[in-house]
Amino acid sequence: MDAAGEVGGMTYGEVVDYFNSLQDPPAQEHIDCIIPYLISLLPAPFVPAPPDAASADDSEDDHFSFTSSDDYSAAEDARSFPSPPPGDGEEDHISRLADDLLSEIISRLSTKEAARTMALSTRWRRVWAKTSLLVDDAHLRDADNEVSLVRAISRCVDAHPGPVRAARITHVAFYHHEYALRRLVASLADKNVEDLILFNRPWPLNMPLPDDIFRCAYLRRLYLGAWMFPEVAAAALVNLRELGLFHCIIPDRDFDALLSLCSKLEVLSLAMSYNCPSRLRIKSPSLRAAVEWMSSLDEIVVDGAPCLERLHHAIPVAERTPIKIVSAPRLEVLGILDLQLHELQIGGTTIRPGMWMFVKSSAKLPSLKILAVKVCLAIEREIKLLMTLLKCFPHLETLHIKSIPPCASPEIANCADVWESLGSCECLKSHLKTVSIQGFHTERYEVLCLKYLILEGEVLETVAFFCEDKVCFAAKDDEAAEIELMFPKNLVQDRWSFQSAIDLSLDDPFFYAVES
Repeated sequence: MDAAGEVGGMTYGEVVDYFNSLQDPPAQEHIDCIIPYLISLLPAPFVPAPPDAASADDSEDDHFSFTSSDDYSAAEDARSFPSPPPGDGEEDHISRLADDLLSEIISRLSTKEAARTMALSTRWRRVWAKTSLLVDDAHLRDADNEVSLVRAISRCVDAHPGPVRAARITHVAFYHHEYALRRLVASLADKNVEDLILFNRPWPLNMPLPDDIFRCAYLRRLYLGAWMFPEVAAAALVNLRELGLFHCIIPDRDFDALLSLCSKLEVLSLAMSYNCPSRLRIKSPSLRAAVEWMSSLDEIVVDGAPCLERLHHAIPVAERTPIKIVSAPRLEVLGILDLQLHELQIGGTTIRPGMWMFVKSSAKLPSLKILAVKVCLAIEREIKLLMTLLKCFPHLETLHIKSIPPCASPEIANCADVWESLGSCECLKSHLKTVSIQGFHTERYEVLCLKYLILEGEVLETVAFFCEDKVCFAAKDDEAAEIELMFPKNLVQDRWSFQSAIDLSLDDPFFYAVES
């Protein structure tokens, strides 16, 4: 495909031109700054890497090597571990354990340490082969160079009969190792890999992903970074539950085909995608959460998503991104809506500030329980748009506000008059129980918003506003007199993060109270 991507917004062609125009630092160094950020968004590894994987590994005491070109001999390496002399009182208690327990021990070791157990005895070698393989290139980074690292990864997978429980590869520039890449992905597919994180250290940006990725029929979780997608196969990834595409190039038709073929997919995330796909069209019978993060998209469309519970998006790159919700009967969490950059449509109706007096039923989403917004509380247009949203979500229970300080603008209003003119709505009267305000600087316009919510929120239980060095709670007693209570900041924390967005175990991905 053409790496220039689709028309409109920021395209991959424009990204390439920008990076190619850089002189100091060059394009590769700039990209090398982006990839670590994307990797920081990934789920945590099954086994953490050593604190300094490049230098802490035995100081060249190489009892087992994945990079050696010689055939491995367990008997020879076993001699590197001398048995204790007779009568010294030491016994080998671990070897008395059952194979299942030994396998559990191996599964908790790093890739290299797990493989080194083969040198202990023939029995340990057999147990390692029966234990599902875990491959993480961060555990192998003591290799002399990138060639050695690629060889170590390949030898590790080749040496094990499978299955592969998980493979996490994030430190290789595969542009120089295309044959090894194709062989590796084919081997992972043959050995029924279940969890795969595969990132390229790119330049150029359009490094092709091998077609064999679609043969990984046992995959349940897949995160891909900085690849150009091949044409989607007819029976692609049928067991996949979680998919993350980071800085990937995939045309709209292939993205739609991929989503339609992943019939068990529950979590989808798209990070730093530049107009390829040009839109995020969510049409899936199984999807529960969709996350868009720092991408340039022409639009986000939710149509035919009967199980979708969460739609999370943050920091749009495009100047204005329409979000169209056509059909999402179970949607409960929406955010972060930037009232300056997002344009929300519900049931074909664009939500506008002037609608706050009357919102028709087709523009309401009664299933929504949690809403997060970025808003400047000093601008009348945004205040009224916020009020319109509250009317669109009549059963809203939790509202998270990220307060944006105003620029010098003629739009700055006499906020007291604006708030007094708004009246109330169904969610304030009957459902809204929790409000949090992040970035609260005790400005008059913020205090007016807080006062409005406290006075109009008839069932409101908690209002938390995050100041610079503390978290405050505002409440009201039976006589509706305002009370302010101060608590240490560690009692309540915000969690506006990518990892919270994809974690379906969290009741609220934006905010939580710390247990005392």
